[in-house]
This record gives sequence, structure tokens and C-alpha cells, in this order.
Amino acid sequence: MVNQKVRAMNISVFALLSGAGILLAQIAWNRQLLLITGGSTDATAVVLSAFMLGLGFGGRYFGRKAEQSANPVSVLRFAAAGAALCSFIPLVIAPLVTALYPALYSSGLQLPARFVIALLMIFPATFFAGGIVPAMARLVEGQNGAAKVSRLYGLNSLGSALGGFLAGFILLETIGITMTLVAGASLTMISLMWMKTSHTQVKNSEESQSGVKPGMFFLAMYFASGMLALAWEMVWSRQLTFVLGNSTYAFATMGMMVLLGIGIGSIAGRRIASSSRNPLVFFGVVQVLLGVASVIPLTALGSFISLSDKLSFSGGWAGSISGDILTAMIYMLPSTILMGITFPLMVKAAAREQKLGEDVGILSMANCLGAAVGPVLAAQILFRFIGVTPAVLFLSSLNALIGFFAFWRSRKLVFSLLAPAGAVVSVLLILSAQPPGSKTPRGMTLVYFKEGRTATVTVLGRDWDNHRSLRINGVEEVPVDQASLEAFYLLGHLPWGYNPQAKTAMAVALGGGITSGALLAHPIDTLVCAEICPEVVFAAVHFQEQNNRPDLDPRFELIGDDGRNFLLGANRKFDLIVCDATHPGSSESWLLYTEEYYSLVLSRLEPGGVAAQWVPLHKLPVEEFTRIIATWSRVFPNVAVHSAGGRHAILIGSAQPLHLDIGAMFRDSIAAEQLIATGFREEETLFLQPILSGDEVVSIAESEIASNTDDLAPCQFLLRKCQGDPQQTIGENMSLLLWLDTDGEASPVFTGQIVYWNTMLPQAAELFRSETNSTAMGERWLSVALSTGAELLYNEGRYQDALELVDMAWEADPGWQRNIDLVIEINRAQSLIQEEI
Repeated sequence: MVNQKVRAMNISVFALLSGAGILLAQIAWNRQLLLITGGSTDATAVVLSAFMLGLGFGGRYFGRKAEQSANPVSVLRFAAAGAALCSFIPLVIAPLVTALYPALYSSGLQLPARFVIALLMIFPATFFAGGIVPAMARLVEGQNGAAKVSRLYGLNSLGSALGGFLAGFILLETIGITMTLVAGASLTMISLMWMKTSHTQVKNSEESQSGVKPGMFFLAMYFASGMLALAWEMVWSRQLTFVLGNSTYAFATMGMMVLLGIGIGSIAGRRIASSSRNPLVFFGVVQVLLGVASVIPLTALGSFISLSDKLSFSGGWAGSISGDILTAMIYMLPSTILMGITFPLMVKAAAREQKLGEDVGILSMANCLGAAVGPVLAAQILFRFIGVTPAVLFLSSLNALIGFFAFWRSRKLVFSLLAPAGAVVSVLLILSAQPPGSKTPRGMTLVYFKEGRTATVTVLGRDWDNHRSLRINGVEEVPVDQASLEAFYLLGHLPWGYNPQAKTAMAVALGGGITSGALLAHPIDTLVCAEICPEVVFAAVHFQEQNNRPDLDPRFELIGDDGRNFLLGANRKFDLIVCDATHPGSSESWLLYTEEYYSLVLSRLEPGGVAAQWVPLHKLPVEEFTRIIATWSRVFPNVAVHSAGGRHAILIGSAQPLHLDIGAMFRDSIAAEQLIATGFREEETLFLQPILSGDEVVSIAESEIASNTDDLAPCQFLLRKCQGDPQQTIGENMSLLLWLDTDGEASPVFTGQIVYWNTMLPQAAELFRSETNSTAMGERWLSVALSTGAELLYNEGRYQDALELVDMAWEADPGWQRNIDLVIEINRAQSLIQEEI
């Protein structure tokens, strides 16, 4: 009895530790693949599919192998050791695959090429990893074997959840991808210490021959269950970005909740399965409940958005993370626990207790093959043709259908009424739900909304001044305020000013199309734009006042792909490359701020070519802003740093010495019109010349701060370092640039912008007024400060005070249309109130 308890404890420890180790390694594999196959939805789907295929085939092979072996513990040890050792294959062969990738990419078969690469890199490790649960099942087969293996499967999943937490919140940030992989492989090897040969069990031949293998019905049910589980995960990864954001922490939280729920569900569900005479009925009930439970959060998404702050334990990073984790628990755990319960129910219903290893392997293969189909079903079919919210209804209906077939097979026709009832409830819930991203803030209208295959794209508008805001998965990416327009236009016009002989250009990201439109304002021959979210092309139409519709220009070529992946695979060179990625703190953009990426960009420049990189100053700690400049400066021999609106920086880099031809920037009429409308003047060179260049940048490059690298990129882990008002870091970063500028005293416009972004409007206005020699840009920013104050007063209903301020703003910059629009809007609001009186 004591030996049995010791063996049970040892195998439990092994299940927990090996789950954590494999998950740590898996996260490292995914990161390595992300750098090669890209971060597009298609790439993510094929990587997931390849991962699940490896698990499925490994489960089938090792389940049968363990069943046939007189020493099954050696099979288990071999599977775990193989998974640990093969974990290093992605790291070892990555350079070779990277070298071969351009040939595969240029074949035009990018999706199959990515799938083949994923198989080459991760199939061996996942094949071995897939054998762990079936081999453990072989060790506990016999009486109550189904309950025992369900407990082990649950512990393995809980270990994986722990691994996900360690990787996403600690290890990737502190030790990087390679050492996280080493930690995972080491933990898996350490887990073998708990598996001794004394675990060996030998069944007599008479017992082992009893019963039949799981039939096609059960395999089909479990295949469909796995397919829907991964499809639901794809849905949640889209929906929860509206709640948790798109940081690395957010996606680590989502993955952790999936594994945590499956672990809890499997452990809890084993008691239901053990006490049930007809587990297939309960399997059907669980499927119906899963469909409904997965729909309910969508109807309350608005409540979840505000829930995180309410659930935070305290202020600071830990408090914010605790709120996000608890919110994700409430959102996801009901569904993922139900997913976990399906394992013990299916094992009890279909597997032979005397051949548990082989049968669990067969069931695992069916489930994993379905799971391999799930991401493709979601990304390539449902999201593409019907959108995310209708996909929720479709998946919920499929869960109800699986439940119906389970009831039908078990001949419990009374229960079959639950299936249509669940479907009806799901329909009613969906009809009462507002699709994520379609809700408009006060004072804004919904101009465009599309739940596309790769993202949910929204354009919000304000009628009185024609303001537009492009949002992707709920995150604002393209506003058209003064500072943002300065950045978008300079990002297109500055590279041309540094290389006015350019003929070919590439833009990484389209966004609102404003930068692409600025590039096309010059006489280049070709502009290739790589956009990971092609749906924004339709949204960019609503920014035609600012972008001049680049999509209609015959010189414009749109590539629906991750920009880094295109540069790696296409092997084309350009005179200008403009990097307009999203914030470095987002989970999909950090790899566009690393030393390896910048080296790739440099290698794709023609002789004399120029590259430009947009860097946001908001929600970016000074240390990380400095790190980005240092990383850029260590790759490009010649560097310049520009400011735009006091809220953005633009880095310029080239292998050749830099010279800015400001006249060339204004030479073409459309370009001149865009620059002048934004407050720039050809003769006012101060606002177009770089703030930092030459030795000023060299000092940053030679500093001790580490670069962002593919292996360790601190720029993506910003939440812990940047709490409170996201605008606070703007002034800090702009102050750093002015402090490093050794050429002379800073313009009052620059210092005024720092004060403005600290929301000290009266003081900012005084600084803008103090300019010794009045400039168009100074007048514009004085007008910006005054009109911002007027708009705040207007929102408070203080219309007369607002009119006085906006009149002052108009006097400061009579040519700015926004002041006129604001006067008209205030007068309209006043008239409405008078009519009501």
C-alpha cells in the first residue's frame, strides 16, 4: 500500500513537472517560428496545426508502444527525454531554415511552405511530447484506470498552465527565448527523476485482450470536440484583446486560462465519469453547456472591459495583472473547465481499462487531429466568410450538434431536447450582443466596422470636424490629430528628403494609408506595402482626405503579409523602407524593433538607400526609448532622430552619410500641400531638421544599455514599467531628446509640446506665445493648445467660455479649419439649448 502511494505521488509529480517543462519549450518554439514564418493569422494557424499533429501522431505511436512493452515506464521516460532533447531542434536548424526560406517564399506557396517549416522544426518534439499522457495511461490501467489517467492528464495540464505563467510573466523577460527553452528542457529531464523502473506493470495476456478499440463514432465525436476547442481558442484570442489588450502578458494570460481550465475540468470530471453508467450522455450535456458558456461572455463584453480595474488587488503592475488574470478566469474558465471534463468522459465511454495506454493514444490522436483542423476552420473559413461574432453562433451550434449525436447514440432521446434548446439560447444571446469593437464612445459615430479574418477593424468618426480614428481589435492605431498627422506625413516625406533620387519604396504597415500617400506624393516608381491586416485597406478609404487614396495609385502594390516576413522571404531591395509598425509593447510588433530586424532592413536597402522607423513616445519608458535608439544606431552606420508633434520620434538610418534636402520634400505639389497644412514651412528648417545626429547618437549607441534582440526584447514588456497615465512618458522622452541635443537652446515650441502633453494647457500656451520669432508651427501649436481648452469647456457645457478661447485659437492660426469647425459646433449646441428653453 505504501509503495502504491509513493508510486502514485511520483507519477503525479512527473505529470506536473513535465507539463510545465513541455509548455516552456513550446512557447520558445513558437517564438522561434514567429521569427521565420511570421506573425500573420495564417502563420499562427499552421503552427498550431503542426503542433497538434505532432501530439496526435505521438500519442498514437507511444500509446501502442507502451501497451506492447513489458516495461512501459521506459517508454514514458523515452518519450519525455525525446521531447526534451528535440526541443532544441528549432534552435539548431533555424539558421538553415532562414537561409532556405526565400526560395520557399518566392514559390508563391507561402502557406504550405510555412506548414512544412513548422513540421520540420517542431514535429519531432511534439511527437515525443504527445506520447506522455498515453504512456502514463498504460501505467495506471486496470480498475479505476480512467479516473487515474484523468487525474494525471489534469495535473499535466495544470503544470502546463504553470509553465505558461513562468514563461509569459517571468522568464521571457528576464532570460530570453533560448534560456527559457533550456529551462523547459531541463525541467522535463528533471521530471524523469520521479519515474523509476518500479512503476513497471505487466498485464496478463487474457486481461489485455478484452474489449474492443474505440469505435469510429467515438473517434468522430472526439475529433469534432478537439476541432471546436481550438476554434474557440482562436475566437477568444480575438475577443479578449478588447478586454485585456494586445500585450505579451495578455496572450500569456489567455493561454494560461485554457490550460488551467482543462486541468481543473479533467480532475473534477473524473468523479462524474466514474459514477456515471452512461458517460456519453454527460459528454453530450457538457458539449451543449460548452456552446452556451462560450457565448455568454460575448453578451457581457462591456462589463468585462471595466471588470479588470475592479478586480485589481492594488495599484501598480501586480495589481493590474491580478485584475486581468481574474477577469480572464471569469471569462474563460467556465468554458475551459467544460473542455477538460470531456477527457474523462470520453475515456470512460470509449477506452478499455485493460488497454488504457493504447486506447488513450487512439483517442488523443483523434482529438489532436481535430485540434489541428480547428485553427484552419476558424481563420481560413469562419473569420473569412462570416466574421467572428457569427462564428461564435456557428461554433455553439456545432457543440449542440455534437451533444445531439451523443444523446442519440446513448438512446437517451429525452436529453436530445437539450441540444436545440442550447442552440436557441445561443441564438438569443448572440442577437442581444453587440459585436466587439462596434460600440461608439460618446460624441463619435461608427463610420466603418469589419470583423475580418485577421482582425476587427473599426473607424470611428466625429461629424463636426471630420475627425477619424482607426482601431484594430479595439486599440487605436490611426488618429488624425495634429501630432499624429505630423508623424504620418514626416514618415513619408523625410525619407524622400534624405534620398530624393529614390525609385522604389516599401512601407511596413498601411494603417490609415497616410504615410503611403505621402510617399506616393513623390515621383517614385513603385511602393510595396506589406500589411498584416488587409482589412484596413477598406478602412483607409475613410481617410482619403489625408491619404489621397494610395490604393488607387497604379504604383501601389499591397502585400497581405507580416512586413518582416515579406522582407525575409521576398529578397527584394528598395531605395526607401519605412517601418510604421504598431506600438512595441504589442504582442505582434516587438519583433519589428529588434537588432536582427533592423539588420534585415539594412540588407534590403539599395546602395544609398534610407530607412525610417516610427517610435511612439507614449506608454514607452525612457529606458526603452533609449534602448530602441541604441538598437537602431548599432545597426545603421549613419543615424538621425526627428521629432513629430512632441509625441512621436522618427529614426532615420542609412549605410551612407545622411543629408536632408528640405527643398526636395516640398518640390512636389501634393507633398507641399500636406506639409504646409500640418504647419511645416520650407524656410522654417528647425522643425524639419533632426534633433539628434552624428556624435549625439553615437553616445547612445556606445552606452551600456542592451539592444533589443530576437532572443530578448525588453521593449515588449512595458506594462510593469509603465503604470498610470500613458501620456506621462511623452514629456520624459522628449526631454531626453532635447537634453541630448548639444547644438543649442531648445525652441519654445518643443518645450511647449512637453508641457502640453502633461495636460498643462495654460502654461503650454504661454510657452508657444513666447517664441521670439513667430513661426507657422509655433502658431499652429498655440492654436492647438487653445482649441483643446475650448473643446474641454464645450464638453462641460460652458459654451461662452469655449467660444472666447476658440476665437483666440483662430486668431493664432486663421488658416486652420478645425477652429472654424469648432465654432460652428459650439454655436449649434447653443442653438439647440435655446430652442429647448
